[in-house]
Amino acid sequence: MKNNNKPSAIWVRSLFLGVALTCHGFSVTAQQLKVESKSQSLKSILEQIENQSGYTFLYDEKTVNLNRKVSLQMSGSLTQILQSLEQQTYLQMKLSGRNILINNGSLGLLTGKVTDEEGLPLSLVSVFFRELNQYFLTEQDGSFRFQFPAHRLKSAEVRFSMIGRQGTTLNLSLDKQQTVASTVTLPLLSVGLEEISVTPRTNQNLESNTSLYINREVIEQSGALSLNDLLSLVPGQKIAAPSLQQVQQANLRSASMGTNSLGTKDPFSLNNSFGIALIMDGIALSNNANMQTLNPGISGMGNSYVGGGISGLMGSADRGDRYTGDYTFGGTDLRQIATDNIESVEVVAGISSAKYGDMTNGAVIINRVAGGTPFNFNMQLRDNATVYGLTKGFKTKKLGAFTFGGNFTRSYNDNRDKLKSYDRVGSNLMWSTAAGKDRAFTNTFTADYGRHLDNVRRDPDDPTATILRYKAYNFSIGNRLNYRIDNSFLTNIGFNVRYSETYQNTYKEQYMNNTYIIYTDATDVGITNGQYASGIYTAVTNLEGKPVDFTARLDLNGSFHTGDILHQLNFGSSYNYSKNKGRGQIVDPTRPRNNTSVANGDNRSERYYDFSRLHAQNQIGLYAEDVFRTTIADRNLNVRLGTRLDLFEGYVTFSPRTNINYELTPDLRIGLAYGWGSKAPGLAQLYPGPVFYEIPLYQKTAVKDNGAVDEANSVYLLYVDKFTPDNSKLKPALSEQLEFSVAYEHRGFRAGVNVYSKRNYRDVYSEMSYTPIILPTYVDNPDPEAEVPYVTLGTKSHRLSRYTFVNGGTTKNQGVELMLSTPKWTAIETSLNLRGGITKSIYRPVQNFRNFTNNTNNPDYAVTGLYPVFERSTWTSNAAITSSTHIPKAKLLLNFTTEFNILNRTNTQATDGIPLGYFTENGVYHEINEFDEKNIDYKHLLIPIEEVRNQNQPGVYTNFHLNLSKEISKRLSLTFHVYNVFNYRPQYKRSDNTMVIPNGKPSYGAQLRLKL
Repeated sequence: MKNNNKPSAIWVRSLFLGVALTCHGFSVTAQQLKVESKSQSLKSILEQIENQSGYTFLYDEKTVNLNRKVSLQMSGSLTQILQSLEQQTYLQMKLSGRNILINNGSLGLLTGKVTDEEGLPLSLVSVFFRELNQYFLTEQDGSFRFQFPAHRLKSAEVRFSMIGRQGTTLNLSLDKQQTVASTVTLPLLSVGLEEISVTPRTNQNLESNTSLYINREVIEQSGALSLNDLLSLVPGQKIAAPSLQQVQQANLRSASMGTNSLGTKDPFSLNNSFGIALIMDGIALSNNANMQTLNPGISGMGNSYVGGGISGLMGSADRGDRYTGDYTFGGTDLRQIATDNIESVEVVAGISSAKYGDMTNGAVIINRVAGGTPFNFNMQLRDNATVYGLTKGFKTKKLGAFTFGGNFTRSYNDNRDKLKSYDRVGSNLMWSTAAGKDRAFTNTFTADYGRHLDNVRRDPDDPTATILRYKAYNFSIGNRLNYRIDNSFLTNIGFNVRYSETYQNTYKEQYMNNTYIIYTDATDVGITNGQYASGIYTAVTNLEGKPVDFTARLDLNGSFHTGDILHQLNFGSSYNYSKNKGRGQIVDPTRPRNNTSVANGDNRSERYYDFSRLHAQNQIGLYAEDVFRTTIADRNLNVRLGTRLDLFEGYVTFSPRTNINYELTPDLRIGLAYGWGSKAPGLAQLYPGPVFYEIPLYQKTAVKDNGAVDEANSVYLLYVDKFTPDNSKLKPALSEQLEFSVAYEHRGFRAGVNVYSKRNYRDVYSEMSYTPIILPTYVDNPDPEAEVPYVTLGTKSHRLSRYTFVNGGTTKNQGVELMLSTPKWTAIETSLNLRGGITKSIYRPVQNFRNFTNNTNNPDYAVTGLYPVFERSTWTSNAAITSSTHIPKAKLLLNFTTEFNILNRTNTQATDGIPLGYFTENGVYHEINEFDEKNIDYKHLLIPIEEVRNQNQPGVYTNFHLNLSKEISKRLSLTFHVYNVFNYRPQYKRSDNTMVIPNGKPSYGAQLRLKL
């Protein structure tokens, strides 16, 4: 991986520190040995070692099987070879003088039992042995058992989880022979429990030093309509009212604009979102094959979405706004992911595990757990949405557990007119089973089906209104297989596979009422005759995509020792196949979408473009990761060190990653992490399709006696240009991140601070260029009786615009995140939680230009102004304080949140609005050395300073939110959610006199949960 921006010295040192720690404990002798064995007896290998080293093996032939076949081909020191033999044979080998003592490795047994709150056994509970990365599903009697290498492992962390129940974690000291864990109780989730989670938490054993863990308890209290609402719990994120009326894409550690449903989207936010991996059940949900846009070569990456008006209602906040429900070039639309059957969410904004690839800006890891559960019915009513959901888990004696789930959501943008709506239907089946000796084989099969309809109906009071429809059906099946291995170097084998197929349709319908239209369906480059047709028709935009995605990942987990250090080695590979089988852009050239009755000078039109004929995208990844714990000064040092190799279209990227944290005291921990990531371009960026450009050359419209257009005697002459961009040289985007973290926990107080600096390289943007072309000039034939009504008279220069995708420069994101929670103050049963952050994004636009319409006869009139491309610095800061009053006896939980919108500012230059040059209609570029405000050719290009600086927030603004949960009985609970509970809506004017209201209008919701 080549890069001119070298990491700083501290980053290099942190990586070398991890490498050095991995090698800690090796006692390497100078003598190098060579062993060659292909399925030979262990005795022959020992003889090879004795002959070369001068050491003698001592062992008991009655207990050590010397005839077992072993394959070992390696060169190295005596210590290295003995360690390899230990890993393959599970024997214990120790140096004693000039002798090597061989003993059978001792096996320990960890057993236990899981019950419910009434003491009844719970079967099919997921039990995870972290040190060996092994899984177990409890037996019918609730029991579990693990074998472990007693001579290697002294302690263990074991996690217990089951959908609908409060999970727990045990930290155990292991006996050499048998360890019996105390009975584990997993009660049903309830606000009546003495201890419940009210906010997300960090944990040193997650994927990253700065991972944020959101469990089921927090999810149920959030009132989330989709996964997007859970991300507002991340420090520094602004809280918004739960809604499904805009596209929702994840953005982490970025201060750039959003990726909501406005007609034009910020390319920096799109790249940030595109680089965030969504991992569900161990497999990434890819958006690489999404191509639901008009040709980006016509209008650029951020302007190519099909959109239209969202509301014509007087007084509506959305009146006049453009809307699009498409989400190409960014991450998956989070509205599609309901939270009904999600057990936990881990948000990794920092350095993730090396096993996750195709990402540059973090990961959101979604876990769903199958098992026997009561019938759960959930209904949520909000002022703009109605949600129904249900889940039920069944246990069987022989076939394992089945979990079924379904949800239906209907949401309106404005209940007064109900023109804009969003409907979501989802269903899910999960089947978990265990088999084999000691239930070593566990398998979970999943099947999901969903339908999503984002709809803007035609306003019956507006005959010019459009119909917008964004429809998607998706189906996926997946399988997670784990096989636990005892008595071996390998401890677990995991194989995950997922296949998904989606039908996407973007449809826009608009009435056209013109005298006539002129069009062409020509696809060959050159001068051609256009055609006349009636101007009264229905124009249709129709995009049909069928993304297909197949992903498979093999994960191998092993353990070995270097001295007294136990290493958990994770390594494996992944493969992803993405293709779009849709019909693409379905265009009827006789009914143009944006043509007029008069030929103009900028008529770029669509042609049919078949997505199914495009090449598929293939990605291969390899990774290796070492996780271990050692001690320095009698304090624990935890290290996660790994790297991955990704191959995409001939490009190879190398991504080293390390997370290190050290316990300064039992209560205080500091962490350092550094890593790289890469993200491959999507199909819509690699294959945007050809761009057709039509330049009118001559037009003569004949009229009949009745005033109608005489199409047979009318002439329209035009030049058709075809430009097919070659984006085969697009490289994967890269990111580099360094973060420092501090975590403190003492007597119920928790505090955490994360400081990060991230650089993104080679993000994909669209860049416009102009190509001049000389064409003949046609005028009326002076001979009215001539067969051809025109003649040529000289030539004229025209310009052709081209948008192509390029790898951009460097974007920097720096910031601080803070989390603080207090223990419950018993006197008032209340605890406090603080989360906040400040982010600075530094970026340089690829281009900065504006287009203007020439309403004059001046041929030198500036139609495109080019402005300085300065580095931009955008700051945002948000914080929230939540007081949580939890009264278990009353089964009551009250959360009151005070939100602070502290900062939103972009640094600009006074010269930003002064153009450096301009293009005229004929494609000629003119440089402006000194701007003249009186020059009639370009004076209109000047952008007032008030408009340049109109995004800055002048002060700090607050907002207030309330959540109330009350359990009526063991089976019934109610929750109330209020956004902006006091209807506090401050206002301020931007420098361009635009009024801004930072707080949305109040939003009310009630949620009912019934368990049978």
